[in-house]
Amino acid sequence: MNELSFIQFPKLRYLLIALIPLFVLTSCTTIGFHQEKIRESIPFGEKVSFRVCVIKEKGIVDQDVYSLFGAWNEELLYYQLKADPIILLETERPGFYGADILDYIINFKMPEECDRLLYLKGRTWGDIVFEVFTLGIFAGIGLKLEVQGAVEARTNTKGYIKAKYISTIQLLFTSPKSTLIHEGYHLLGCGHQLFMEECYERIRDVKLLLTDPNRDPSFFPNINSSGKKILKRPI
Repeated sequence: MNELSFIQFPKLRYLLIALIPLFVLTSCTTIGFHQEKIRESIPFGEKVSFRVCVIKEKGIVDQDVYSLFGAWNEELLYYQLKADPIILLETERPGFYGADILDYIINFKMPEECDRLLYLKGRTWGDIVFEVFTLGIFAGIGLKLEVQGAVEARTNTKGYIKAKYISTIQLLFTSPKSTLIHEGYHLLGCGHQLFMEECYERIRDVKLLLTDPNRDPSFFPNINSSGKKILKRPI
């Protein structure tokens, strides 16, 4: 009876198929779908903290930073990890596009007290205009132009997120906290996959590098997107 009813309502079938990508985008706020049994079977060792230096734009207060990190640290509990924020400075945006921000942080020398570098992008009138424009594009042809964050792939130690906004498009798919969780996985060496087993193994391997004799003892190591070990603080 259920099969017959489904065939009799082809529009319903097409609607369900069309909703699958939306479901994936809204449900998958990390780097893939969690696999609890596999994750719980992987030994992540003792709890370890790593230091994330923060560059924030004007309009982002310290409490915003701590709130974002609170959400990220809830996720990191799975892996016996904790991200400690160190607010470095407040700055004007180096350019309008995300590529401008990435270029800025790639060329920003990592301070000795930092293991990762995170730029928090705020919200300007220019952003609001761009959001309205992208909303029109999204409504017209279904193309989502807004980029919420990114991590450079050379060392996977520097990235940015859009951290303060009330964006119609972004609220359809994500939030500042889920964006940080997503990019936070990239900052631990994870790539994109449908299911997270590979990411779990990458985080385990990153933590195992803490015992590597070639590691800078003052730096929390990483493995980049190409599988290269990052044992020393990048320039």
